[in-house]
Amino acid sequence: MFREMVDSVCNKLERSIFPNNSLKCKVVFGPVQSRRLGNVIGINNIKSNICSYNCVYCPTGATKCCSVCSINCLNPYELHLAVRLKLEELKKCGKKIEYIVFAGRSEATLDKSLHKEILLLREFGYKIAVFTNSSLLWNDNIQENLMFADYVSVRIDTVNEDTWHTLNRPHKRLHYDHVLNGIKQFSDKFHGRLTTETMLIKDINDNPKEIEGLANFLNSLKCEKSHFMTPIYPTSEIYAESPDEENLELLQSLIKEKVKNPEFLCCPENEEFFASDDFESEFLGLLSFHPIRFSAIKNYIRTNHELKKLNRLLEKERIKELNRNGKKYYAFEDSELIN
Repeated sequence: MFREMVDSVCNKLERSIFPNNSLKCKVVFGPVQSRRLGNVIGINNIKSNICSYNCVYCPTGATKCCSVCSINCLNPYELHLAVRLKLEELKKCGKKIEYIVFAGRSEATLDKSLHKEILLLREFGYKIAVFTNSSLLWNDNIQENLMFADYVSVRIDTVNEDTWHTLNRPHKRLHYDHVLNGIKQFSDKFHGRLTTETMLIKDINDNPKEIEGLANFLNSLKCEKSHFMTPIYPTSEIYAESPDEENLELLQSLIKEKVKNPEFLCCPENEEFFASDDFESEFLGLLSFHPIRFSAIKNYIRTNHELKKLNRLLEKERIKELNRNGKKYYAFEDSELIN
């Protein structure tokens, strides 16, 4: 009965507001290869660049609206329809996925309807993952929303409050003791797969004192793995760099000694992209995840028409070129992040 109701609502939506499937790639992108979850499609459930943090290492650029207030985003049935259209497209092409992942350029847990969206998307039979910066887990409503997911990745870059302010640049209403307590409470309650992720940044949290303090906290959580990363894409602040190679080796040895079940994710993800018929929307959807190397895009572009579309996005200043460490990337133009 529930499935019939969902199908009925989505069919009406498809006829009325999505005659050309225009929303499909604006909020759903992929599939992409995740280092943790295999082939996934991503959900960009908050279109605007809204986050409770303004991390110096963010690959999607500086936060344009820093907020801790829950907001109304997409109608859950609109999202359900967009995902259904994407899955139908993948089925025709023989593409398979393992997870549907909430991970875009904003903080997914700010979405008031997140729990409804997760429940609706579970109807497709795929596992649901949510990547969160964990800043709002002190909120009982946010915790309850995430209970419906199969996999949750929480970010913890430090247990030092001064480092937190330097690295994550949180909203002024956030208190770090509340954030850490919220993470601990959630790890005790959540029955799905829970992992953590920590970004190591040169001269900020890449020292033994930081790692030892963090290790004590991570070991108190009920998580299956603790992931450690370094920046592999251009960051919002140029100074947010990976630790020196020699120091990184020392840190990895210390982490292996101090942290239970660590895993290091310091290499780029496989940048093989799905060639959608809607090149522009799919490309912009991928950019909501992270910048894309020029070398990867060359393999993605199939026709001169698509090349013209790429150049038009540059001319309209919807995207920009970045050069970091001798490599060229495409990223959202700052003005595009607020749309």
